[in-house]
Amino acid sequence: ARPNPLSHGTTFAFELPRAQEASLEIYDLSGRRVASLASGDQGAGRHKVSWRAVDSHGARVPGGLYFARFTTPGLRQFERVVVLP
Repeated sequence: ARPNPLSHGTTFAFELPRAQEASLEIYDLSGRRVASLASGDQGAGRHKVSWRAVDSHGARVPGGLYFARFTTPGLRQFERVVVLP
């Protein structure tokens, strides 16, 4: 995520060697999914996904620590994301 920490938004970048299923989701500290940024089949190549620090209903999330989970078949990565108040 760049920038991180963030106050208004951030951008995630990932690259896939071939077309495949992938997801990028944001979770809060309690493990509740806050937002789903990408889900389903993604084409090969470079991808950029923005997050404006809002939940799945469009409401601004409170400041704090969140986790971005990127998943593809055979890979699961987490990144800490700090949202400033």
